[in-house]
Amino acid sequence: MNIPMHTGRTLRAGLLAGVALGLPLLPAQAQDSGQLEEIVVTGTRIARKDYVSDSPLSTVSAESFQQTGALTAENLLNQLPQVVPDATSTSNNPSAGGRANINLRGLGSNRNLVLVNGRRMIGSDSTMSVDVNTIPSALVDRVEVISGGASAVYGADAVAGVVNFILKEDFEGLEANVQYGISDQGDAEEKSGDITIGGNFAQGRGNATLSVGYLKRKELGKGERDFTAQATSTTSYLPWGSVVFGSNAPTQAAVDSVFGQYSGYSTGAVSRTDRYSFNPDGTLFSISHSSSAPAPFNVKVDESQLATCIYDGSCNNGDQRVSYNFEPDNALILPMERVNIAGTTRYQINDHVEAYASGFFTNYNSTTQLAPSPAPTGSQGYFYVPVTNPFIPADLAALAASRSDPTADIPLLTRFNAVGPRVSEYENNVFQVLGGFRGDIPGVSGWKYDIYAANGRVSTTETQSGNVSYSKVQELLTAADGGASLCEGGYNPFGQNELSQACKDYVSVTAKNTTTIEQDVVEMNVTGGLFDLPAGTVGLALGAQYRSESYDFKADSVLASGDVSGFNAQDSLYGEIENKDLYGELYVPLLADLPFAKAVSVTAGYRFSDHSAAGTFGSYKGEGSWAVNDLFRLRGSYQRAVRAPSIGELYSPQNEDNPEVADPCNAGSTYRTGANADAVRALCLSQGISPTMIDSYEQSNSQIGALVGGNTELQEETADTYTLGFVATSPFQHPLVSDITLSVDYYDITLKDAISTISAGLAVARCFNANGDNPTFSNDNYYCQLFKRQSVDGSIDDALELYQNLSKIKTSGIDVQLDWGYDLPSDAGRLNINLAGTWVDHYKVQALPGDAYIDYAGSIGGSIGDAIPEWKGTITTTYMYGPVTTSLRARYIGPMENNVVREDTAGTLVEGVDYTNVPATWYFDLSASYVLSENLTLRGGINNLFDQEPRLYTPSVQANTDPSVYDVVGRRFFMGATVKF
Repeated sequence: MNIPMHTGRTLRAGLLAGVALGLPLLPAQAQDSGQLEEIVVTGTRIARKDYVSDSPLSTVSAESFQQTGALTAENLLNQLPQVVPDATSTSNNPSAGGRANINLRGLGSNRNLVLVNGRRMIGSDSTMSVDVNTIPSALVDRVEVISGGASAVYGADAVAGVVNFILKEDFEGLEANVQYGISDQGDAEEKSGDITIGGNFAQGRGNATLSVGYLKRKELGKGERDFTAQATSTTSYLPWGSVVFGSNAPTQAAVDSVFGQYSGYSTGAVSRTDRYSFNPDGTLFSISHSSSAPAPFNVKVDESQLATCIYDGSCNNGDQRVSYNFEPDNALILPMERVNIAGTTRYQINDHVEAYASGFFTNYNSTTQLAPSPAPTGSQGYFYVPVTNPFIPADLAALAASRSDPTADIPLLTRFNAVGPRVSEYENNVFQVLGGFRGDIPGVSGWKYDIYAANGRVSTTETQSGNVSYSKVQELLTAADGGASLCEGGYNPFGQNELSQACKDYVSVTAKNTTTIEQDVVEMNVTGGLFDLPAGTVGLALGAQYRSESYDFKADSVLASGDVSGFNAQDSLYGEIENKDLYGELYVPLLADLPFAKAVSVTAGYRFSDHSAAGTFGSYKGEGSWAVNDLFRLRGSYQRAVRAPSIGELYSPQNEDNPEVADPCNAGSTYRTGANADAVRALCLSQGISPTMIDSYEQSNSQIGALVGGNTELQEETADTYTLGFVATSPFQHPLVSDITLSVDYYDITLKDAISTISAGLAVARCFNANGDNPTFSNDNYYCQLFKRQSVDGSIDDALELYQNLSKIKTSGIDVQLDWGYDLPSDAGRLNINLAGTWVDHYKVQALPGDAYIDYAGSIGGSIGDAIPEWKGTITTTYMYGPVTTSLRARYIGPMENNVVREDTAGTLVEGVDYTNVPATWYFDLSASYVLSENLTLRGGINNLFDQEPRLYTPSVQANTDPSVYDVVGRRFFMGATVKF
């Protein structure tokens, strides 16, 4: 990352301070006199003149956003070595509704705080994670990132650290920015513009600034890129419909008779327990894994809609079943249109009182798009077609007639392509206003106060289309005339048949959900010096904070009723919490200006919290700094951080989810063929799989039905964070090596009582004795009671995933920052090189108390935030000559193993599944800027210069990769201009 460096030996002390923060010095941090003004650094409330941090802290300048073409904070901050990419513009499924979150150290976006000028911003979801889309980017002066616990200073949620957006102050004049970007394939278009105007008034006693920004990002579909144009997983939800008879199966003779009509069929090649689908002419084909017929067999549907895995066996379950290619209808990059309006003002009332206020408003719209509705979904299980339905084709009728109960309804799954894709349109309005007073305390030399109140409100409206009503579809299927009396033409589900507009309207459901979040904060701080010691002044900061938050989600009545297929059924949620804090921080300078002790100091802090749900608890810290001389400084810290449970974790109702789970009862699984095969078979039978199906059983879909919900009995999480490091600058005078600075910091974080769920995959594996948790293979086992099975086909359903204080996470590693600068001879310009990197020693997770730890360092998985490369870093080379600055940035992401392989200690691997890994990845970005005049600067660049494609692996997060980690757009260009007056 490129952040401008200063020249000259007079700034050596300032440069040392800058490196202590973890990234190169920013222009505003140095004074012409070589002295630094008293300032507060993120991670402390005590102002100091040495401007150093005792915890690792990185600083990103506003110039870095322009030099990299980053129009949103997520794009640049996710490339920091300390950050694991989380919800971004690529989060279509799973969806974050267009939100963008920051995830420090991979501990989760709900375990770090996002601040503006050291004050809380309002969160945008039930975890109260802040959407960085709401930050007014035009006013950002720099971003300070402290990666390590900071609860003692800022309160609950600062377990992994803090991201603090520092806004410009005392802005004068007018500044306008415009930027345009596009991929080399002519898509993924982005454009933005902003204008900021400000000035002083009342003879400089006041200042007012107003900024307005606009951004528009176009959608990019998965069908626009080769790597994601094909599905790599199978589905039983086909637009041609599919049926499975379950325990009431047809006779094998009937199956052979029907399929024997088709050319190339061998007796017994298709099983009586297979799943069948329909060609346009009404003939059948088998889509089940248990079929021994060549794949595809008797398939006459539109080949363009088939997943290629049926031809080359590349589906992640290793079989060649016929499957639908659902990917092209999905979004790869979410579209967004955003307007930011921000204003700040201050006025010096007298020598002791300055009033200040700020207001932020953001309106942004985003859209997610998924493949047409699979139906039915969730607890509905199947549609049921009476044998009297007039649309039943002859071959299906022949199979149905041979069953032991020939009059029973026929279970049906389908996909409503006729209704169109599932689309969620989000409109978000985020408002926050803050006002306060600050100044010197009269009669108390050197003491200052700051008191403010803030109110924030988020209003989100989600409009869903593409859903279908389960009950309406069932009415059409049950009607004696196939539904023709209910809507024109009725509904023929057997094959991809036309559906009249009247029938589309009859079954379609448009749902509208609303979310309202409110936050009130009142905070007071006083800081000053207690007394002087030989080494300096003992500093003290005291404060109190009151915070209340409410979350009100109103689900559409059709979603709450459960009568919907497509998007998950949801219940409304209302919750509120209150938190009251008292805190203090003490800075003690111990030694100064002594041999081998230029400055030695310690800092301690404590925070007492009273949380309305979690009760009372304390967090605290101890930090130390030892500047041996002007060239070398040691620093270290210990933090006890605490996070209270969020509203969603406490109060969420049980809503539907669809995790991917491999069923141990699958006939070809290692569970069924291993040493305990008989016991596994018996357990599968006791859970409800019929004896008819048990020896050919194959789960119908890798995604199962699950219920996720909150728990009002949750307690707070605690984390212990240790850091130890040093900052050094070159002792040499030669110009080639004089401007070298280095910081190295070790971190170690242990998170206890982490709030998480027993995932459906873990519950299923442990039910089948994966970790020795069910040695008798009893269905009464605790883990077996966390899921059920459908009565029709025996597939897993209603897996229960409730939040609990379960796990422990331990991670450690080393952050490195190296800067080198050199003024080239003969006034040929200046060359700077900046290296920032992180090595993750371990990232160990104990899923449940008493379990063995699994180390995820160097692994990638199937969920957002799973990617933990062992090495991650950037190297930026900048050349400055006169008005021209050019930069070449290299970004490195280390190789990663599929984390499912790491979890094999729990016996979760399935025979035949290809759990692929990813190699190391380099991205190169080239940019340049030209100061045409004091009023105009032009800039441009090429990101992903060599068009590196994303790393593909299975099972993945989405788009056959992790699109938050890897670039899914490809090579793209940007150009922009800044005008100042």
